[in-house]
Amino acid sequence: MKRILKITANVLLVLACLFVALIIFLLAYYSMQSKQIAKQKQDLSQNMQTRVIQADTIVTSAGVLNLLPVPQSFRFNLGTFRMPEEFICSISDSLKENAVSLFEMFPFKISFSGRKANLVISADEAIPSQGYKLDIQPEKILLSYADNAGFHYALTTIKVLNQNYNGIIPCITIEDHPDLPVRGLMVDISRNKVPTLNTLKQIISLVADLKYNHLELYVEGFSFGYPSFSQLWKDKETPVTCEEIKILDSLSRKCFIDLVPNQNSLGHMMAWLSLPEYAGLAECPDGYKFMGLIDMKATMDPTNPGSLDLVKKMTDDMLPCFTSSKFNVNLDEPFELGKGKSKKAAQKLGVEGVYLDYTLKIHDMVSSKNKEMLMWGDIVMRHPEILKKLPKDVTILDWGYEAGYPFERNCKTLEKSGISYMVCPGTSSWTSITGRTNNMLGNIASATVNGVRYNASGMLLTDWGDMGHWQYLPVSYAGYVTGGALSWNSKSSKEFGLVPFLDHYVFKDDRQIMGNLVLDLGQYRQFEEVPVPNMTTTMLSLQFGLMDNVMIHAIYEKISSSIIELMKDLAPELITDYNDKYNSRHPFDFSGMYTFLDEKEALLKAADMKTPDSTLVLDEYLNAIRLLRTGTTLQHYIENRNDLKPGERKAELSRIRILLDEYLNENNRLWLARNKEGGYDTSISVLKNLQNQITKEIETMDKSYISRMLARFREKIITSAAVIYITKIA
Repeated sequence: MKRILKITANVLLVLACLFVALIIFLLAYYSMQSKQIAKQKQDLSQNMQTRVIQADTIVTSAGVLNLLPVPQSFRFNLGTFRMPEEFICSISDSLKENAVSLFEMFPFKISFSGRKANLVISADEAIPSQGYKLDIQPEKILLSYADNAGFHYALTTIKVLNQNYNGIIPCITIEDHPDLPVRGLMVDISRNKVPTLNTLKQIISLVADLKYNHLELYVEGFSFGYPSFSQLWKDKETPVTCEEIKILDSLSRKCFIDLVPNQNSLGHMMAWLSLPEYAGLAECPDGYKFMGLIDMKATMDPTNPGSLDLVKKMTDDMLPCFTSSKFNVNLDEPFELGKGKSKKAAQKLGVEGVYLDYTLKIHDMVSSKNKEMLMWGDIVMRHPEILKKLPKDVTILDWGYEAGYPFERNCKTLEKSGISYMVCPGTSSWTSITGRTNNMLGNIASATVNGVRYNASGMLLTDWGDMGHWQYLPVSYAGYVTGGALSWNSKSSKEFGLVPFLDHYVFKDDRQIMGNLVLDLGQYRQFEEVPVPNMTTTMLSLQFGLMDNVMIHAIYEKISSSIIELMKDLAPELITDYNDKYNSRHPFDFSGMYTFLDEKEALLKAADMKTPDSTLVLDEYLNAIRLLRTGTTLQHYIENRNDLKPGERKAELSRIRILLDEYLNENNRLWLARNKEGGYDTSISVLKNLQNQITKEIETMDKSYISRMLARFREKIITSAAVIYITKIA
């Protein structure tokens, strides 16, 4: 018995020694990491001294014509045309009835009396499709058009000129038609935020004036109210209903917009796979670590017949609500594909073979509904050999959201394949709070210029809502305007009147502040340190919460290496650009950021908008600035907290808490002004968690010195262990 006790005591002593050694190692590791970060910050400070802040790609003028899209050709003539209270139309009897119906969507009073006409209308088959001509003279306007769409766009041009020139339009001759036949916008109505019917009508009205003719509402999960699955979303979600879609579909047709159904069919199926009824369809039922960091269960098993059965049933619910002949089935980002249940099939056919087999089955389903299939092109562009095996009536949607995305290379490949394709840039507003202006401009310009050059069938501008969909709708307006302008006339990409158009038409700001202001607010990333693609670190900081600085640096390092791995397959051209930005980065310029936000807030309050929702727009931007301040102050606290005294730490934490409380109180009201209530709690859950973290941290600051030291001791050990796991194991 004594021998057993002695052995046990020795074992416990050894374990205790090992435990102490482990604690010492973890503390030493934390100290080493902290010193490396401090040294890195010191080295990066040299870049701060040579940094030049500039808006290098913003274009703000286009001669003296305040009209977007810029017409293909125009010339100014002498005189002005004063908009009449009533248009007296001269038109042939054969065209009159059709013309009356086309006028219904415009705020023009018209008549066909025998008085002297001030609007002479004629059809002209020589004008390109969707094209028109306008000769605006002092006493009348001569309007000729190619087809009904051309007539609609001619009236749209008159409407916009009337607004921008306060009813006194310069005499001008315009000959116009679009570069790209299809000019589309995809709005994310998932990711927590489902717009109200009125908000969606407002979007349609805006993009119609920008001459878009294609609109998609991105659906994943239950943002569309599937009748056959009502038990899964009723009293839990507030989706767009089929009845609402039919209203939007009718409105869109009147505006010459094709409202195209959109539904996930393979990846992004998290909401479905999280339910017991469909958990068995998951490719990886136990989950998958994306980038070694993010737990996800998003992709269906394409080899399971039940996956296709589910998609068919969803499709049967959705398609009857739309009149469009097209259907976007998505099929993008199946990250787990070939890593779970389909692994055996992937070993035999290759991951691309498994993907192609499932895609062809989806195509058969779409064809049986007499629809043309649209699908994202990320997997196809990784495996271009698939292009030869796809049916020719499929349209590939080539998406890329960085300014340096290789649209030219991909457009060449897609044109050569003979398959129909669209270029798909983004608004750059998601995961950024107030946008990324220069990236947005460069991304859309690259997509449209190369799309036109290599015969794309169109452009689809994407407006996503990742990480809670925190950007307010007006943040995306500059992207909407740019996408509409450049997909219509890509030659205007070097110089188009974005700022005056935003001032006069979008925000109706008599003081002409908002145009420059919204673009400038989309440049706050210039003050940040890490150039993370597709988002900003201020956005990420709010997602991370109250996390140790050593841990955050480890995460950024992991993200950086994972981004490079992802780029290798899809866009290797982006790696050099990313590395250059990463290696030339500078420490976060907190002082510059605070000054920047103060200046923009003062300008915002001086604006004089006259839109029906001008008060709402003002409040949305003020609250967005408040969230930027919250994220900036949080980052400052995390980076400097070891140098702060307990009282200073408590004061800064209290400041963050006040900003966050104010933001959330206002955000709830602003959310409900444009969106349905479902999804709101999920959207702000990380911010609620941050509130709780700050409260606990403040409580810790009020405890004794020993309690504070023990808490910090424990945090360092946990952080070191987590960092080792992330960098060495995951």
